[in-house]
Amino acid sequence: MKSLALSLTASLCLPLAAQTKQGEDPGEQAPRPSSPLTKEIPREKTNPEKASRALERAQRLQAEKLSAREARLAEARRKARAKAEAIKKGTLDVAKLVVPSESAPDKELPGTWILESESLGRSLTEQFQKAAGRGMAFTLDKLTGDYLAEINSDKSKIIVHWKDWKMESVAKRDDFKVALAVSVTGKQEYTIVKLTSGKAPESRKILLELSKDETKSQSFFQGARIRSKVDLPALASGHWSINEGILHLQGIKQKVPWKFKRATKEQEP
Repeated sequence: MKSLALSLTASLCLPLAAQTKQGEDPGEQAPRPSSPLTKEIPREKTNPEKASRALERAQRLQAEKLSAREARLAEARRKARAKAEAIKKGTLDVAKLVVPSESAPDKELPGTWILESESLGRSLTEQFQKAAGRGMAFTLDKLTGDYLAEINSDKSKIIVHWKDWKMESVAKRDDFKVALAVSVTGKQEYTIVKLTSGKAPESRKILLELSKDETKSQSFFQGARIRSKVDLPALASGHWSINEGILHLQGIKQKVPWKFKRATKEQEP
């Protein structure tokens, strides 16, 4: 029994003895390696003048943005007030009056007047371009026939005669191109509701109302006839002037007046 206890004691002590080098004290242990010290990253010294300039620049940019925003709001309010005032006065979208300041008296109005092709062509181009929409370019190619305005002797009516009138045009979008032709015959009757005269252009007014439309029109799209009727420009209420033998009629929304000259006997309907 005693020998068994000694054997167990010896076996328990062997691992410890095996881990201990010869000539070393088992109680002594190797020192642990010390962890390296963390070095601080050197910080850049703050420059008070540089920081002050950056702050001033940021404040200036913010002030400029605020000023621009206030200017936009002020302009929007101004336009809104102007539009509201125009609606109240009935002058919204009214074009600047550009008929000649000097005019013959209204007694010179009766008779037959023929519209210059350039005037009608400009109105047609604007109207068809608006109908075509964005991306589509409308070009007027050719106008033939006559547009005659016959003012009766008592200045109560204007009868418009479409005499063998025809328009040829082209609408184009990128490489896509189509031809449009319109022909009109017949007449329209306008009632002169009000006619005023005076020395100043603003005082020479004419108020018109379409009372009868007896026109017949044909429209051709790429040579093929289409049934839809084209909305053609009409005589518009506005201002008038007879200057150097030319009758100027400017509708309230027209930027450029229509110009008529006296028709010859051969041109009369």
